[in-house]
Amino acid sequence: MSKLSENEKVVARIITNELEWDAIRSAWNGLFERSPNASPPLHFDWLRRWWRTYGHVYADGLLIFTLWRETKLICGVPLYVSRGKFGVRCIRFISTGEEEYEEICPDYLNILALPGEEEVSAAAFWREIAGLGWDQIEFQDLPKDSPLFPNYNDMFDAQPYFRGGCPIANISGGFDAYLGRLSSHRRNKARRLLRDGKRAGVKFEIVEHCRADQVFDALIRLHQERWVANGKPGVFSAPRFVEFHRNLIHDWMPEGKALLAQLLINDEPIAVLYGFVSGSKFDFYQCGIRRDPTISLRSPGNLANLLFIKALSEMGISEYDFLRGSSAYKNELATCENQLFGLRIWRLTPRSMVHRFMGLSCGAVRKGLSLFGIY
Repeated sequence: MSKLSENEKVVARIITNELEWDAIRSAWNGLFERSPNASPPLHFDWLRRWWRTYGHVYADGLLIFTLWRETKLICGVPLYVSRGKFGVRCIRFISTGEEEYEEICPDYLNILALPGEEEVSAAAFWREIAGLGWDQIEFQDLPKDSPLFPNYNDMFDAQPYFRGGCPIANISGGFDAYLGRLSSHRRNKARRLLRDGKRAGVKFEIVEHCRADQVFDALIRLHQERWVANGKPGVFSAPRFVEFHRNLIHDWMPEGKALLAQLLINDEPIAVLYGFVSGSKFDFYQCGIRRDPTISLRSPGNLANLLFIKALSEMGISEYDFLRGSSAYKNELATCENQLFGLRIWRLTPRSMVHRFMGLSCGAVRKGLSLFGIY
């Protein structure tokens, strides 16, 4: 525990063991409920679930930054330390840093802080991090207005880099208001698709928790069929990825934090959608769409998203976030976009110098071989 300043009256504490982490669950979730930067991957359940599933594979140590004003938790940043090539110690957000075949890909990672405490929290965070032993910091997929961005400049020389956009459908005011925000061309396509679905006799439903496993299995099957047909493994080929999400669904569906929805024809699912609710926002995380030439619908995936948007708007959800990736279907249905950025910081240490030198050397060798058509 390290006191930062008599004037600030705040105390920073870095948690490095699971028992101490579990002890602040209630305080963390209270902070999550009040923080304007909260997103599903920053909830205690998500973080703890990832640690149980992936931590023993990728982590060299837990690193939970907390900031307290007397007994009140005013800030939290969920991190861990990984050890890479040449022993490089890298600080990352929990639920990042996995191998590509099983990565969770969380968006909107950030600092959790009480309203009005963002600036003092970010400054305290960077001061505390500067005093730790590490070689690299790799923060991914933070919103561009994250309090972490403007506060590190006095200590580190680094620049944020663009990670991608998150297309978003503004559905405040109801479904008709949403359609009115689309261009006339996209609005007409959406209405035509809705009419086609009605003629085809589709059924759309948000699934109850008691049927979660059945519908999650359908999501996996549909998703894998599509990707395997394209010669790719698909994310659900990774056992840890499946375990993480199946358990998260069990944790969150009874509370309405996770939703599964499906589009059916003749009681057979042709599209399954999966995502998370946080406040008045829905994050669309994953889907499975049937590839079947006998289905007359031109775009069952777009239709399923439209009907999901309609259902959620009637439940008071005001934002449908397609998350990172500018796929054509996302852009068809979106009305605006958020941008996400990463931050990579190297400290001048023997390990980091060896790592970067070897990386540059390998790059030069590859470039030389390519000139001779070898690489």
